[in-house]
Amino acid sequence: MTSTLTPHVGVTGYPRALDGLHRRVGSGEPVPAPTGHVAVPVTALPSVEPSPLHRFGLAVLPGPRPPAPAEVAAAFATGLLDLHRAVLRRAFDEAVRHLGERSSEGASLLARQLVQAQLADIAMALREDEAMPPERRSADVAARWRTHQRLVRLGRTVLHLFGAAGFLLDGPAGELYLAEVTGNLYLHPGTPDPAPGTPDPALGTPDPRTRTEDSDA
Repeated sequence: MTSTLTPHVGVTGYPRALDGLHRRVGSGEPVPAPTGHVAVPVTALPSVEPSPLHRFGLAVLPGPRPPAPAEVAAAFATGLLDLHRAVLRRAFDEAVRHLGERSSEGASLLARQLVQAQLADIAMALREDEAMPPERRSADVAARWRTHQRLVRLGRTVLHLFGAAGFLLDGPAGELYLAEVTGNLYLHPGTPDPAPGTPDPALGTPDPRTRTEDSDA
């Protein structure tokens, strides 16, 4: 799916690609998140109440809505990860071009050893994620959430390569922000019931110095 989504990802392309994912997976109907919310392009619902995400071209409709069939929800969640990965890959490529066009003390920033090491680390992490077996990457809710968190961390690392430009909303930051927010909405596993004996968070956080060896394992 990544190869079919990548050409549609541009500075303002995430909502359009998300709409395409809804249409393919949901048979033309928007796929609801587990909470009953739906994230769609504002162009699909021009009369919807404005929200902070409108500036990015995204609208989030509140629930409740009936949950999607399990196979539809899983396919949509996997598609979101593919879309996030495509956005991240594009941002990384843009970062390489950006660094190649910038110079310091008469030399390209790409010539700096520290910059090269950062790029190599990100490229390796991207390749490892792409090469990971599907059953580890998106087999279930927990695996998909771990993959989402990994992509979020990589995206934030990529943005630092742009310097101040990495925080402009009309650049790669806007795309990665939408991928992060949409993934948080659709991929979050929820709050599981605490295991027996788990301290109540309302009672405070235990001092880490009091942890036993078993709790550290």
